[in-house]
Amino acid sequence: MDDNRHRIEPPPVPPAPPRPAPTAQQVATPSDERMFRAWMWVATSLLAVMLLTVSVPLAASLYGVHLLAAFATSLALAGALPLAVRLPWLAAALATAGLLTFALLSAGSEGAPWPWPVTSIIGQGVLLIVLGLMRTWWVGLAAWLAGVVVTTPFAFVDAGAAANVVTAAAVTALAFAVALLIAQRRLIGAELFRERANSASEQQRRVLVEERNRVARELHDVVAHGLSIIHVQATSAPYRVEGLSDGAKAEFAEIAASARTAMTEMRQLLGVLRSADAAAETTPQPGLRELPALVASVDRAGVPVTLELGDRLPEGGLAATSAYRIVLEALSNVVRHAPGADTHVRVEVLADDLVVSVENEAATDAPGPDAKGGGHGLVGIGERAALLGGRAEYGERPGGGYRVLATLPLESDGGAV
Repeated sequence: MDDNRHRIEPPPVPPAPPRPAPTAQQVATPSDERMFRAWMWVATSLLAVMLLTVSVPLAASLYGVHLLAAFATSLALAGALPLAVRLPWLAAALATAGLLTFALLSAGSEGAPWPWPVTSIIGQGVLLIVLGLMRTWWVGLAAWLAGVVVTTPFAFVDAGAAANVVTAAAVTALAFAVALLIAQRRLIGAELFRERANSASEQQRRVLVEERNRVARELHDVVAHGLSIIHVQATSAPYRVEGLSDGAKAEFAEIAASARTAMTEMRQLLGVLRSADAAAETTPQPGLRELPALVASVDRAGVPVTLELGDRLPEGGLAATSAYRIVLEALSNVVRHAPGADTHVRVEVLADDLVVSVENEAATDAPGPDAKGGGHGLVGIGERAALLGGRAEYGERPGGGYRVLATLPLESDGGAV
């Protein structure tokens, strides 16, 4: 006889996957990041068109720049905006070249802000905002320094140019600082989102492991009872059966020893699975015979329940205990989420499986305040079926209501019905 048949192995705990540290370029999920880039590209393209239509006539009429040169410098400043979404360094270089070229070509203008016209300040500010939102801080800082450095020599021409350079540097620095603050806020928000997702994943894993341990503890009594019967029968067989050979007596002694060893291991395993604050269970595990009392208690709680029991149902064993617990969990969910709903419970034996079905209609009363709680009922149903080699299905019914269906192989009880 295989003495390992009734052992329950502790469920393995899968290792938590490593969590990469978030970066400024990864402040959201990939889909959100792609959407953000698309919106930035559309917004910068529209701003570039508006800036180009204003800066070209302004440079040609107010600053006296040749029309082709005005178009070229304005295109460099405006085109850097959408280019910054994909190629930040090229965009920064193009904007800096446009600033320097315009300052040189418009040096002879009088009565207008120089070397930074208003359009250049706006364009450079928008560029720094894009770089601050989408790139690391030193990329935008390098672009800001480049624009200030190439225009600083013009500040020594006169007081007006110096005031213009200082004003442009301050305004663009302020725009860059605001962009950094917004980017940092997005980064913190994304980090909080990741932590919540990781916490939810860890909580789900912890719930799964705890539920497996709880199911294993409940099944311990059933398995221990079977091992105890094996031990008693193997020990008393040489005294009850006459004419046994020495070989048969030795075989029964080995069976009894194996049963004792298995029970010892079961008790050790139960000690590992039981938490420090878990109270020891001394009452026998319920079975299918307790289902009428369970259904009656739920019916008294305001949920009309009908019970249908098939023929050849097992009187005890792992499948019977798991079936009772599955019905209990399913009815608890009905009471919590669909109070007042008509519910039908059916337990029958089909082929070599014990089939448990719990169906309820749509709720007639409002769910209670704990209906949105994160219970472990459905997780426990799936784990109980899986531990016996069966399966569980649950979900909403097409016509309304909910359905739980579990199939438990009777082989888990050694095939006895």
